[in-house]
Amino acid sequence: MKIYIVGDNGPEHNTIRNIHKTYAGALKEWNKLRKELLDEAKPSLKKDKTCKEMYQEMVKNLSCKDPEKIDNYPYETPYIQEWDVKE
Repeated sequence: MKIYIVGDNGPEHNTIRNIHKTYAGALKEWNKLRKELLDEAKPSLKKDKTCKEMYQEMVKNLSCKDPEKIDNYPYETPYIQEWDVKE
């Protein structure tokens, strides 16, 4: 049996957010997580002038809609992992 793990990781953390029986369910939650992280980064573009380039890069990276291609390292990167489990 396969399950799909949705989470995010960065240089000092790996957080599992939820577990799904189907890839479609995991993809839906992955997109919610990606948009949440994107929404957190966008306001900093206006507020933090000293780190504007960093936040521009984060927004660009988190705009990727493909879980296989997204890369926001060293910042929070949402992921989907497929695990095999025994029943």
